[in-house]
Amino acid sequence: MKIPKRLAVAAALCVLFVSACTEGPPHVAVPTPTVAPTTAPPRTPVAREVGEPAPIKDEFLLYNPLYRAGQVTAVNCSLPTAKLSNQQAMIRYATAFVACLNKGWGPIVTRAGFDFVPPGAVYPSPPGTKTACGPMEKGYYGLYCYSNRGIYFNWPEYVVPGATQEDTAASVQWLIAHEYGHHVQWLTGIADQYDDRYSEADGGAQKVEENRSEMQAHCFAAAFFGANQKTFRIRGERLSHYGHPGYDRGAADSINFDHWLRQAFKARGPSGCNTWAAPASSVTGV
Repeated sequence: MKIPKRLAVAAALCVLFVSACTEGPPHVAVPTPTVAPTTAPPRTPVAREVGEPAPIKDEFLLYNPLYRAGQVTAVNCSLPTAKLSNQQAMIRYATAFVACLNKGWGPIVTRAGFDFVPPGAVYPSPPGTKTACGPMEKGYYGLYCYSNRGIYFNWPEYVVPGATQEDTAASVQWLIAHEYGHHVQWLTGIADQYDDRYSEADGGAQKVEENRSEMQAHCFAAAFFGANQKTFRIRGERLSHYGHPGYDRGAADSINFDHWLRQAFKARGPSGCNTWAAPASSVTGV
């Protein structure tokens, strides 16, 4: 027990002057009771219901993390040099180019928080060919099928008499990059919400939604080529067309097309490819 200061002083004086402390009754120390601190009784927690946040309409279309994930990766890859004049050469070239696209798109898709899965095979698909998503229609150059992640390539359309190897290769690259753009839409949740929008629309509204999807796939292709100008030696007329060979920039319906391609090519990424937030009038001309 601790002795209070005043008693400690008195005890010291008794040691020094014994006679002064012999008179009177002996001092008896009284212990000081210990008082427990007063605390408030514990509060019983009150349960409160926390509702789930309301889903954001068209979240993956309008606010997709891909738009903020930066640039497509610049890749180092080589492509076959065999003359592109038959099915075997075309499919082999297209398949090798898909491998380049995987290298470019894989890192940015992952940065955006999505799992990256490469496309399935590239299938030779002249008009009338059965695909996992129906027949290849006449006038189609290619298509991407979500159900098996396949890219279907109408390769005979690219065997053009008199065309140079460089021009043919550039045209094949662009087609495959566009179809790969649909694969990126599938990877990032855009394709599912596009399907929802399309099924809810009718008449002309469905065409607008289709235009948005197709223009975005073009835009994604231009983003890849913008990041890989050196790898694929994009120069001259192709450079002025943002990687897309052969389209007529002077045509009245190419103004929108030119805008989206230029935007993505210069950004080298998908930041400028949110076609879903743009006016319907800006996505015509695909």
